[in-house]
Amino acid sequence: MAMERSATERVTTRPAYVPTIEVKTPPVAEAAQPSRWVSAAALAGLLAAAAFFRLWNSTAQSLRLDEGFSIRFAAHPILPVTRGGTVVVPSLFQVVSADVHPPGYFLLLHVWMRAFGANLAVLRLPSELAGLLAVPALFLLARSLYSPRVALLATVLGAFSPFWIWHAQEARMYPFLLLFTIVSTYGLVEAIWHRHGWGWLVYGIGSFLAIYTHYYAFMVLAAQGLFVLAYGRSYGWRAVRTWFLVNVALAVSYVPWGLMLLANYRGASNPNLQQVNLYTPLTMLSNFLLGYLSVPLTSQVVALWPLLVPLGLALGAFARGVSRRAILLWLLFALPIAVSFAVSLAVRPFYSVRYLVVSVPALYILIAVALDRFRGRVARVLTAGALIAISLVAWHVQETSPANPQAENYRSAVQYIEAHARPGDVVAVDAPYNQDAFSYYSHINLPVYALPFLQPATGAAVPTVSPTQLRQYVHQIEAGEHRLWVIYYLESNYDPHNLVRQYLAYHSAGAQVIYGGPYQRNQPQYPSSYQSVQLVRYQVIPRPAPATEVRPETVQESRALTNLSPTLRRPFASPFGAPGAQEPYIGPLLVPAQPARSWHFTAAPQPGDAHLTIFNPNPATVVVTVRTVDGTRVLDVPASANLAVAAGAWKPGEVAGALSLQAPQPITATRSVINGGRETIANAWPGPARSGTAAAAEGRAASGPVVQTGRTPGHARAAGS
Repeated sequence: MAMERSATERVTTRPAYVPTIEVKTPPVAEAAQPSRWVSAAALAGLLAAAAFFRLWNSTAQSLRLDEGFSIRFAAHPILPVTRGGTVVVPSLFQVVSADVHPPGYFLLLHVWMRAFGANLAVLRLPSELAGLLAVPALFLLARSLYSPRVALLATVLGAFSPFWIWHAQEARMYPFLLLFTIVSTYGLVEAIWHRHGWGWLVYGIGSFLAIYTHYYAFMVLAAQGLFVLAYGRSYGWRAVRTWFLVNVALAVSYVPWGLMLLANYRGASNPNLQQVNLYTPLTMLSNFLLGYLSVPLTSQVVALWPLLVPLGLALGAFARGVSRRAILLWLLFALPIAVSFAVSLAVRPFYSVRYLVVSVPALYILIAVALDRFRGRVARVLTAGALIAISLVAWHVQETSPANPQAENYRSAVQYIEAHARPGDVVAVDAPYNQDAFSYYSHINLPVYALPFLQPATGAAVPTVSPTQLRQYVHQIEAGEHRLWVIYYLESNYDPHNLVRQYLAYHSAGAQVIYGGPYQRNQPQYPSSYQSVQLVRYQVIPRPAPATEVRPETVQESRALTNLSPTLRRPFASPFGAPGAQEPYIGPLLVPAQPARSWHFTAAPQPGDAHLTIFNPNPATVVVTVRTVDGTRVLDVPASANLAVAAGAWKPGEVAGALSLQAPQPITATRSVINGGRETIANAWPGPARSGTAAAAEGRAASGPVVQTGRTPGHARAAGS
């Protein structure tokens, strides 16, 4: 009996389990939920529609600036490449930790490109699949919180969301961030509401993947944590303890990345985050619900937002009080927005609507709950149909409007240059980070330069130059050239006072705007000014190239120095040109061979005017000794620049004969010989000098194919310059 009493006492003193899921007996009019088969069929139809809009015509939009970043970061090796104990190629983790995102997506993209390449359709496929999986994940979360009917209404919003579709067709991390944060919240709801132990595993895995995908995921975890702490007693301290232990494990798992950030982060390049104002919440909601419309159309939509207040009251969104489920959703929706706004106003710009994709699932479920209060099946079906119709119209505008501010048409700009450029032209992009998307499409082997920053954004660790240095830079790249093509990224804030535009406009013989508005951005009288990419062709004021000149390193050389291939279309191709290699593109070979301390040329197979270009990839000036048949010359080659020595600086035939170069630091050398209006471009071979038949044979091989340039010797350009 004693044993029975103690057992009874243990049973009676145990806290009674109080179900915490909000179960209620609804009125008859609200009780009817779609059957399991009807829900399954409707969900299957929505998933088919979602797959169509995410997978169909995914290459219609040009590769965008941020997608170029994705390829460049993901193309780095997993482990750093060292040479002589010095890191010459940083690892993927090192370059990513110096920027503004965690490494998860870039690691996935690295493996993906290794396996399947970087064709645009293939490149965007992982994001499309993640964006597609986010739709059923939203259904599961909404059903776990409310009912199948609410879940289907929320899924309608997610499946046809222009905002979600746009980011699904983008080689970036945002669809993964969306998917993982939904999975994290779903696991938490199943664990604390429905007492499913497997929910904690889903919550932990989803949260781990989310925080390694984007830093805004921490705001979702913070919203979840506030809810658990506020209502922990209702769900039992065991649930709170489990939640705490899972988050401790997440914190421990983030220690390696935290150490990597401490070692490498020095202030990343500014990702063009925006300052907030009174209209930001309205434009943000417009983006969430209607996607990226043209700027004038977005303004008209924003003007109609006050009508939503009486509409919300008519739906009875505030008529029944606020449930715990609604509190969780409001925390998930509002907390990331509030933090991003507060930091932007108090510290520095921290707001980006694409980062706040983490807030959208909660918004869609809240809207679905409000719409579910319509009485009658016909009203709900008509409401769902209206939502689909509005979403399709907004999606069509988003995809086809040339004034979509998010569309960045690098593809057309590069294709136009390729169709109209000729030898004697030079190309520039208006900021160093503008070169990746350009390099993806470019087949142009003309010199391509990245104009330096004039005024970097606050906190951006990028080099800056003065207007005087800009003038010197432009003179260097224009000397001896005929036309300058410039691709401007109009969302850029590196040159807020348009000093580059003003200088080129007043110091050129003429300018023609090919793409984009004739002046600045967002001018109503010029619809094309809403485009993000502008292409301008300048007629260069003749500046004869001196016999010996210094030119900045080109984009092609910069890519080669970081072990990246000349084009982002083949991110894992050999990054260095072999001796004698020649690209069948416009202009001479520009990508240097692998740097070495010693270079050698045999005599050119045909006599003619010749010039030599030496590229110094080192961060300090290098003294190069050039030995020719007539003696020895000593040349100072500035850091990260080309020294081009034209034919007029040599004795007749001197540079066309056999010669060698020696330097204390690795350099590259290229020789160009012009004979009868035809130009032969050749790289030398590195290493000790060779003689005899082998040297002659290698010299002939190194000469490379003959290419027609259409230029006179006075305008000839040495390779790599």
